Amino acid sequence: MSLLKSPGGFRFLPTDGPFCQGVAAEPGFQIVRVRLARHTPLDEGFRAVEQTLERAGRPLTALCAMELRIPKQLTQDGFNEFNKGYVAQHEKWGLRIENHMQAARTNVAPELDPPSGPCLRAFCYTEEAAGSGRRTFVISGAPEPPGTQNGLWEAMEKIMDERIRQLGVSWDDVNDVQFYGPRAEHAEVARAGRRFDGAGVRWFYALPPIEGLRLELDVRGLARDTFA
Repeated sequence: MSLLKSPGGFRFLPTDGPFCQGVAAEPGFQIVRVRLARHTPLDEGFRAVEQTLERAGRPLTALCAMELRIPKQLTQDGFNEFNKGYVAQHEKWGLRIENHMQAARTNVAPELDPPSGPCLRAFCYTEEAAGSGRRTFVISGAPEPPGTQNGLWEAMEKIMDERIRQLGVSWDDVNDVQFYGPRAEHAEVARAGRRFDGAGVRWFYALPPIEGLRLELDVRGLARDTFA
């Protein structure tokens, strides 16, 4: 699909689902991230988004990415059911563009100290920026491609490569890389993650949201990372 533009100051890669594949700030804007208190229940998180954007003087359309945490992996049916409430909130905010969801998303189940219910961990929005500055963007979390046995990390890199290219940014703009997976995969990632050296790599003991998947990767280039 072709890139779409949000009135909130960013372009995004649409897909058929509850989130887009990635977002990038338009000229004159930059993307900033806001981290919430740990395990903030989702409904409270939605209110925090509204309050933060209001204080910043930004419209709700400036919301461009969400980072969720859930108690455990879900069946496909459970995942679809979970997304109903999430999508309903975004529709209430008026965040559909040409029938596509405009915000990127990462949604994982922590292996250590999981929350008791769905939570919002962080979110991103656009703000006006004087001058050109750095190119800022967020790529949604992507799990390992189905059926991948060998060359797993190369396959996941390829997904990120394509989304970065489509958004018109580059790996030079990346300043944050997140791996999500069980403790048993940590050593393999450390050996295979050559491409991400110097980009601020972080590892989370967490699993993708759907049963049967074990690894997830997202990347982003931010102007600022703050706390609510």
